[in-house]
Amino acid sequence: MKQIKIVTFAALLFSMELLLPGCKKFLTQDPISTVSPNRFWQDQNDANTWMAGIYNQMQSTLSSAFFDWGEVRSDNVRVGGTGNAQQTMISNTLSGNDADINGITNWTNLYTTISLCNYGIKYFPQMIESNADGGAAKYRDYLGQCYGLRALMYFYGLRVWGKLPLLTSPIESLEQETQVARSPVDQVRKRIESDIDSSLLLIGSTTTQRFYLQKAAVYALQTDVAMWFQDYPRAITASQNCITESKCQYVNNISEWKSIFLDPANSNEAIFNLFWSVAERGGGVGVCSKVGSASNTNQYEPRTFIWQRFKERVDPATQKPMDGRFWAVFDTLAYNTEELYDAAVVQLGKYSPWKANAPQGTGFTFQGNTDCSTAIPIYRFADVMLLRAEALTHTGKHQEALDIVNNIRKRVGYTVTAKLTDYTDDLTVSIENTILNERQLELLGEGKRWFDLCRIGKIYDYSDNGYGYLKSVMNPILSTTTGGIQFAGSNMGRVLFPINSAAFNANRKLLGDQNPPYDE
Repeated sequence: MKQIKIVTFAALLFSMELLLPGCKKFLTQDPISTVSPNRFWQDQNDANTWMAGIYNQMQSTLSSAFFDWGEVRSDNVRVGGTGNAQQTMISNTLSGNDADINGITNWTNLYTTISLCNYGIKYFPQMIESNADGGAAKYRDYLGQCYGLRALMYFYGLRVWGKLPLLTSPIESLEQETQVARSPVDQVRKRIESDIDSSLLLIGSTTTQRFYLQKAAVYALQTDVAMWFQDYPRAITASQNCITESKCQYVNNISEWKSIFLDPANSNEAIFNLFWSVAERGGGVGVCSKVGSASNTNQYEPRTFIWQRFKERVDPATQKPMDGRFWAVFDTLAYNTEELYDAAVVQLGKYSPWKANAPQGTGFTFQGNTDCSTAIPIYRFADVMLLRAEALTHTGKHQEALDIVNNIRKRVGYTVTAKLTDYTDDLTVSIENTILNERQLELLGEGKRWFDLCRIGKIYDYSDNGYGYLKSVMNPILSTTTGGIQFAGSNMGRVLFPINSAAFNANRKLLGDQNPPYDE
């Protein structure tokens, strides 16, 4: 099928040659059509080149999809500018044959990243065994990264489409089977967890490296996977391992919080970011066009109640806003009333620096779409800690959970504490809602909220008994959205994204296995 192509080794190398300027080794070798596996995987330069290709492809996979998959369908955003795709996503009217959202429902880039990882998983062990070019230690780290990145890609796919075709070996010849059926969710889960375990046995522990997967990031991924499947004891263990391995510490003020996004390489809270260089890529990362650009009207804007929640976090003595994230994310001068906010197409300033020589919160310097070099956070310390807080409250450790919430707030200036005595109803549910609300504010615009909505309560239950939290949040919004389809009855399956129709034309083993209620 087009999404899971027969990709010969030579073709992969050729694509990497095009994508990776500066790989001089390729320019001095034989024509690409004559390169074969037994002539590659020879030395450290080959290994470096392959890993660069994997990260390059992951950038293509997640540049915009991290937001489209993890943010847009949630209660965080509404349509900003004009566009059919935006209205389709916001109204929950997706389909598998809608050309406007082909880039969102198509899994080609994701499986290309997986394919490149599969090559590394096959060939790096041979380089380790032979200690090719004296680089065995490096190849072990690279092999661990391949396992971890493959797990990350399958985890994205699992949350977006549910069942997935599982490909774990590179496709190197025309004789190999390329028609692959979808595997059940429990098998995809086992593959993800197995890859994580394999990664942790091999991968390096460089805590200052934010743009390549290292052990702390794999523990963050393990925490995320455990929370998706509501395995709270495993999440507690994994998150503690992430804390220990990452050596992260909370930032001390809102300027340091802002640096998590502007300078992650030097942030105490950054764990793993998607590196992006306009000079190397020849274009900008997708987040600017989504939420804040100097060159166009952004596609989406935060809903008013998000702005209002930040604004209402006031100092009890002065009644002035005290949560620094308010002015680190919003232009509080331009939008200082609800009426002004609703009248504007609001830009999210989270990924942009404050204007020079101006007070914080009085404007940002936005990049144009083609100049956007934001290093999108995939995992960071506060994300992991708030997941840990959820796991703690589900295991009866309510005060420990609230301690984390209060630390998250305190570091950005909001010193109003959540106290155990404030909760009189079901402690687990009530405190979990507090944590989820804090995650919504802390992780706004980072592609997390939709997945948070989907993982609470009974997941993979497409009857009206499933996804209670998602329905309680989204159905009131969808009921007032033009053409909106609520999550109920036969439309419960819309929790998943549709598989793009092109996949069924190319892979006959997918026929009859579209996510209902979508058509093939």
